[in-house]
This record gives sequence, C-alpha cells and structure tokens, in this order.
Amino acid sequence: MSKRPKDQVYAATPVSSLVKRKKTIKNLIGFLIFTVISTAAYLLDIYGVGIFMLNERHSLMRAIFLFSICICAYYLFMLLSILQIHIRNGSETEIGMMSSFNRVLAGFAVLISLIYLFGRLSSFATFFTMFGGLLLGWSLQAPVSGFAAWIMVTLMRPYRIKDRVQFPSLGLIGDVVRFTPMYLTLNQVGGSIGSEEPVGRMVHVPNAMLFTQVVINYTHLKTTETASYILDEALFRITLDSDWDTVETILLSTAEMVTKDIMEKTGIRPYVRADTWEYGTLFRLRYMTDATDRPRIMYEIVKHATKQIQRNLNVDLAIPYVYSFKRGVGSSSKNQQKSEENIENIDISLIHGGSLESVKKLPDDDPEVCEIARKINEVGLLQPIVVTRSLDDSGYDILLGEKRLKACLLLKWKKIPAIIRNPIGTDISRKQDDLKRDDT
Repeated sequence: MSKRPKDQVYAATPVSSLVKRKKTIKNLIGFLIFTVISTAAYLLDIYGVGIFMLNERHSLMRAIFLFSICICAYYLFMLLSILQIHIRNGSETEIGMMSSFNRVLAGFAVLISLIYLFGRLSSFATFFTMFGGLLLGWSLQAPVSGFAAWIMVTLMRPYRIKDRVQFPSLGLIGDVVRFTPMYLTLNQVGGSIGSEEPVGRMVHVPNAMLFTQVVINYTHLKTTETASYILDEALFRITLDSDWDTVETILLSTAEMVTKDIMEKTGIRPYVRADTWEYGTLFRLRYMTDATDRPRIMYEIVKHATKQIQRNLNVDLAIPYVYSFKRGVGSSSKNQQKSEENIENIDISLIHGGSLESVKKLPDDDPEVCEIARKINEVGLLQPIVVTRSLDDSGYDILLGEKRLKACLLLKWKKIPAIIRNPIGTDISRKQDDLKRDDT
C-alpha cells in the first residue's frame, strides 16, 4: 500500500487554518470599525449634531447609525458563523455560504431601515400583511411539512438512526445517519457499486417528501442493538441430469454452515425451492441473513456451494451459452465429428453387406493379414473399422477395414469395435415405415 508523503499529508491543514484566521481577522476589524462608527453616529445624533435633516424626524447621523448597525450585525454574525464552523471542523466553502446568507440578511435590514427613515414603515407593514403572509406561507409550505414529518417520525419511530431504509420510487437505499427537522441524511447503499454495501455518499432527503414516499425498513425487526434479519435468496442453475438430492444436500449444508449463528437466534432453517429453467433447473436457496451484512453472507454461501458442486461428479452447473463465436463454432464442429464417429462394439456376425465378399476372399495365410492379426493379438485393435447401418436395420455394411476384420475373424473374435457413420439412421426409420405400409 503506497503512502502519501508527509508534506502532502499535513499541507492542507495550515492553509485551511490560515484562511480561517484571515477571514476572522477581517470580520473582526470590520466589526470594530462599524461599532465605532455606529456609536459615534448615535452620540452625535443624541447631542443634536445631525449635519442635516432627511425629513422632519430623522437626520443624516441617524441614517448613518442605522446603516452602521446593519453592517456591524453582518460582521458579528460572520464571526459567530466562523466560530461555529471552526468548532465543527467545517470547510472554507461553508464560510462562503454563510457569508452570502448574512449579506442577504444585512441587505434586508438596510431596506427596512430606509423604509423606516422615510416614514413608510406602516405602509410596508400593511403590504406585508396583505401579500407577504401569503407568499411566506407558500414558500414555507415544504419546511413546515418537513418539520411536521420530523415530529411524526421522532414520536412514532418507523425508522431510527443506523436503520437501513429503502425508497423504492427514488431507487434509493441507505443507512440513516442523521435526522434533523428539515432533512433525513442517508449513507447511500449501492449506487456506485452493484451490491448492497455502504459507499460513503451522503444523501439528504427533504423531510417534506416523507409524507408522499413509501419507505421500506430493512432493520425494523432488530433482535439486538446491531443485528436485524431478513429472508434472502441465492440462485443456482443446475443441469437437468444432475442428482436432485445431492444438490439439495450441498445447498442446505452450506447455508447452515455459513448462517449457523443466525439460525440459532432466529430459529429458522434454510430451505430450497426450485422451478424449471430454459437450460436446466433453477434452485432457489432461501435463508435468514443479516440485513446489513447480506453481501458478505451471500458471497460465502455461493463460494462454498460452487466449490462443492465443482468437486461432485453427480452435479453440474448449467451454462446457457458460450462466450466466443469461434469457440462455439469449434465446439459444434467437434461435437458433430464425435457424433459422426460413434464407436460401438458390434457383433461380427451382423456384418454382412458392403465389401464383405472381398473380406471372405482374402486367404487365411495372407502375410499382411497375419501380421495385422499378430499385432492385434498383442496390443488390441487400435483403429476401429468403419461401417454403416443397413437400411432394413438388420445389420451393418463394412466401408473400411476389411483386412482388420479378416484378422479379427482369424483370432475368433465375436465382437469388433466399429465406427457407425449413421448411428441415428433417419433413412432407416423411413425405410421401416415403408416396410410397415407394404405389410398392410
């Protein structure tokens, strides 16, 4: 595992602290300056040094006092925000976000001050009462709904911190990390990987959505502080010629071995269900598993079961296709060749057609035939003869290997290995049908 150089590990911390320190000093200086300005303007206004009057009630000094107070409040809020972010070990971007928010508040305060200085505060209050309440209610609809959802979930507790929940309509699964009056924060499960394991991405779901979303709680039935069990399923595609009882024994013994502790706590044993499949039998191994440790448990079951299936001669896994076209073509040509070269031990007495007459004409003392008979007697018949099945299915016609057949006759063999070029014999079936029709 590669290690990052020390200068890179510790380089980020001083820069962040330096930026926070600079921002703190800048806002502190601004706060002090505008505190002095607002205090001076207030004292001058009290002692009648207004420079000139904006209207009958307010002077320029009072306007400076109000504006300075708004800016002073901005710097004060920034200092408090930086302190709060520093305590939480927050980032610089959070400071920028709070700066924008505080500017908006300061701008709104300046606007109210202007309305007050020009004597329009009562008119603004009337306008806000007529239209502002409607706009405010519309804009706060979602936050109010979110706050109500927070109260409901807190009291009823359909899910809790550390529970694993799923939002089917959002395609989202996650572990509950934090639940505030506005947001439900989840540590996303899956998403970037094809497995139900936490990936570290935080998803913030607005509480207002909780009234309209179906939520599935994986860990609702907790038996301990950290364990919650659900039914899971592992699929195994087995060939039709595999031994059914052996498959069940392998799958059940594997599941019982891996989930032994869970079986003791839940009292539920694994079981098998199966149905037909296009390429064989689909076995469904079902067992109780830990909801948050499901991928690891399934991995252990699949690994051990597959190894046992590979070692057992009575069971085989079904493979629906080949991965390479060339390999598939090569495999089909080899299979065709093997089917064409079907070797059987046939009775010599059933060979009565083809070039059998030439075999009978060979003399018993032919030197070549005698040599072949000697070798066959020593090592056996290494190369079978080639025959075809007769059209009336009464025997075989020899195509190749007359001298080998003659040698086997000299050795008094009753049967001989032969390659049958038409082992299925569609022509034979057709001929038999014709014979039956002739008989009728």
